[in-house]
Amino acid sequence: MARQAFADDFQPDFGLPWVPVLPNSHWDNRSIDEVAAYVKLRQECEARAIANPIACGWTIPMWQEVMANWRKYHTHIILGGNRASKSELAARLCVWAACSIPNAEVRAMHVNKDRSVEDQQRAVWLSIPEAIKNLPTKKGINHNLQFSQKNGFTDDICIFPPLPGAQRGGYIKFNNYAQYSQDEKMAEGFKSHVIWADEEIPLKLFQTLNYRTSDYHGRIILTFTTINGWTPLVQQLLGNVKTLRSAPAPLLGGVPVPLIQESTKWPGMCIYYFHTEANPFIDVQDFSDKIRGKPRDEIMARAYGIPTKSLTSVFPGFNREVNVIPHEKLPWLDANLKTDKNGDKVEYAVTRYMSIDPAGSKNWFMLWVAIDAAGTYWVYREWPDYDNWAEPGANAEGRPGPAQKGSKKGIRDYVEIIRAAEESETIYERFIDPRMGAAERQSDEGATTIISDLDDQNLLVIPAPGVDIDNGLQMINNLLSYDEKKPMDSLNSPHLFISDRCQNLIYAMQEYTAKGGKDEATKDPVDALRYICVSNPEFYDKLDMQGSAQTFSY
Repeated sequence: MARQAFADDFQPDFGLPWVPVLPNSHWDNRSIDEVAAYVKLRQECEARAIANPIACGWTIPMWQEVMANWRKYHTHIILGGNRASKSELAARLCVWAACSIPNAEVRAMHVNKDRSVEDQQRAVWLSIPEAIKNLPTKKGINHNLQFSQKNGFTDDICIFPPLPGAQRGGYIKFNNYAQYSQDEKMAEGFKSHVIWADEEIPLKLFQTLNYRTSDYHGRIILTFTTINGWTPLVQQLLGNVKTLRSAPAPLLGGVPVPLIQESTKWPGMCIYYFHTEANPFIDVQDFSDKIRGKPRDEIMARAYGIPTKSLTSVFPGFNREVNVIPHEKLPWLDANLKTDKNGDKVEYAVTRYMSIDPAGSKNWFMLWVAIDAAGTYWVYREWPDYDNWAEPGANAEGRPGPAQKGSKKGIRDYVEIIRAAEESETIYERFIDPRMGAAERQSDEGATTIISDLDDQNLLVIPAPGVDIDNGLQMINNLLSYDEKKPMDSLNSPHLFISDRCQNLIYAMQEYTAKGGKDEATKDPVDALRYICVSNPEFYDKLDMQGSAQTFSY
């Protein structure tokens, strides 16, 4: 018995790349016959696109990105602004799958019955080729294409004629989240090649649907605009990601915003951002005029599909696309360093600092920061760096990740970790949590502290000033501050950048709320950065460092 076809046996590659209409100026020196021939060709192309949207319809670059990644990722999250063409692509992918995969089983879900009919079922109907719509009979033993504008598809299902050799026709079954809220068993039992959820799906339903695609190597497509901000679903999807490509946002003064990201928490998940300005099928100028001048958070969500955390985030100025840089682009590592008149590379001078947030039953968290002559902070290393320090939880404060789990490490172990990480680096000063670092504990040799124990291991650490936490957080926000309405340059730029290897600090900068007290999962990375900020570190040139008794290395 032959196995059922898998979704990744097939590769979507349909449609024609969008070609803009040539401007009137192009025809200034052309003959009437040339103009007529072009108009006729254009009309023919448009007619074919309407008659067969899958084979001949126009496609835009971001659509082609999703199709190219079909086999690589099993979950495709398509975020985007209003009218950014998210649903059009998803509808065509569903129709393509139902018409291309033998015995295909496709599910499409929306908020409720009305939205399913008005939006999702209508989009699917418009994506079906005219040749299939105009079959002599709309309903047969193995197909059912009955559709009305008022009620959508009969019985909320669209069944296509069977492919040659297939036992039955591929189908698209329509459900909605309201059904799930009334009966969670609605999401159990079935299996699918493709599941498309339009508008934000309940988190628990999304988690359940992941088990409905295993049989067929199925694909999940989520399409929505993040107008509700950092919801539990968005937190799960975007909490741990790396940006693969970004682009400037004209409506935000050219600040870079993401185009494609890859989840580091959910293997096989890719996130795409459809920018409304990149949709050639709408009046972009009218949209831009309406949204220009709106609050930044609204522009981020409605024009670029990017959720913001303004209501809960302690660091609203933190932008992964701006403040996170590839490790190899750290200025002292950058291959494009300046050269002198002899062609020799000029060393990028920095002063290095280190911070320790010690703990008892869990791992310590440690951070390394370099400061340059402009007073810019470059966070270039963290420890632990091998697992998640914190993860999304039931509330905004999250839950501890595996990297926090306690170990049997003693003072000598941590010193060895530090020594191995730094190698020949010169660290100007090291700071530690003043409360935990100076807390006395009894030993066979009398009262000791973490600070004194580290000193016994030839590692000098200084208690960070006991500054009010809010003041320390404000210092971090000061480093993030710049005029976002103006282009970034040497005079208008944030003064905090983080290596993309420091994923735990990056996650904490996005998630930390300062409302969870000592138990907040993301507190420790932020504390480590805060200890450095409140200690007022400075840049020193080599002569200054050579004359300082605080300079040491090993």
